[in-house]
Amino acid sequence: MRRKLEFWLDPAALHTLWDRTWNQWKHLLGTKIEVEGTFVQSGKYRKRRGEWELVSWETALPSRLEVKLPRDFQQQTESAKATYHRFGQYSRSLDQIRLRLEHRAVERAELQRMCSALRIPGDFDVSQISWRADYDTFFYRQLSRRSRRIYLFQDEYIFDVEKAVVVETPQLGHATYVFAKPRSMDNFLALYTKITKDDIRRNRNNAAERLGFLGRVIHGTNPKAWLKEVRQRIGERIDFASTMAE
Repeated sequence: MRRKLEFWLDPAALHTLWDRTWNQWKHLLGTKIEVEGTFVQSGKYRKRRGEWELVSWETALPSRLEVKLPRDFQQQTESAKATYHRFGQYSRSLDQIRLRLEHRAVERAELQRMCSALRIPGDFDVSQISWRADYDTFFYRQLSRRSRRIYLFQDEYIFDVEKAVVVETPQLGHATYVFAKPRSMDNFLALYTKITKDDIRRNRNNAAERLGFLGRVIHGTNPKAWLKEVRQRIGERIDFASTMAE
């Protein structure tokens, strides 16, 4: 998952058209495309701290590139454009909300009320407030469907599931943090928002014990393996049929 790959796509490969605004809103495009091609080693030397080091990656041969798009690709493209326009239209209001999220966790229903008070249309997806370009919808989607309540805090999502609390940064290279179900969600959030992940991992000042930290699940190259372990840690009953359906 940490390999650096480079390939060039043009409208002909995607069977669609785009203009120069593509780079402005593409991070809001939640869809995935399948790319098959022949990759060759590429690299260049870069001087750092007085020494030359080789930075390497793999580049696809344009003539060997094949792209497979989901059926609703065009629809999701239009949705991403509309979301980008809305972010710009209500940028000042959203900046006010993000400032609050830097200091405390806010539940999704409360965020919707805040957006309504700021005259942001009701069909706006508040989860997009913290969304980043390299976030993966798979991690968010799997946890949100199991959640009773969802909180946003800084660049994270906190899921209140049936038997646990899950803190998620839906990005490859990060980890899912799982905590025991607290007696009071408000007390849990008040403590969690004042400490760091390093405090939890090292149990500094008994932070892990006080939060009921059960462990973390690394986002590896196999999403199904991640999901299976998360389901085990949150105490979800797993059967063969449901595993195959995932």
